[in-house]
Amino acid sequence: MANIMTKAIKRKLMNKKIIIFITLLTLSCGTKKEFYESGTLKAKGKVANDLKTGMWKQYYECGEIFQIGKYLNGKETGEWKIFHENGQLRQIGKFNNGKQTGEWNFYHPNGKREGIGTLIDGKRNGIWKWYHTNGSIYTEREWDNERLVKIISCYDGQGNELDKGTFKNGNGTMKVYDIDGNLLETYNYKNGKYVKE
Repeated sequence: MANIMTKAIKRKLMNKKIIIFITLLTLSCGTKKEFYESGTLKAKGKVANDLKTGMWKQYYECGEIFQIGKYLNGKETGEWKIFHENGQLRQIGKFNNGKQTGEWNFYHPNGKREGIGTLIDGKRNGIWKWYHTNGSIYTEREWDNERLVKIISCYDGQGNELDKGTFKNGNGTMKVYDIDGNLLETYNYKNGKYVKE
């Protein structure tokens, strides 16, 4: 009789341990939701050990999807998609250990390509191309480890060449235009880095 009671007690203890384990597992890998002050959903995804993990979706306050991607140990990983508020794709590229890496593609709200370039450890490298909203090439710029090396070209929306600025050997100005060729801004660079005035 004592042996049967011992087995029953052991079984109850084992069941309690299993329930506690499942409860802890559920709590440590729970779903988390973040909200705007207005009460609308801002983001949702899983959390493990207080770190974002797995697939996460973030939203504009209007409810449209803002971005979607995965986390590993609280850092972005794998492919991420970022959207315009109208639902059109805005950016697509990959992360590794929380830093953008590889080729990234950018799109205007009308769906046409806005730009393309490569990042290594979150830093621009190689030739980056940018396009006007009508799809025509706007500018090509060469980067090395997040330092601007060269402004290769600059055009208006009709393909007319524009003044690139005085930029040379990492120093000087870079001019920025709209699709009609109207000068919007002039940026100053020193040793390939933007200098705020």
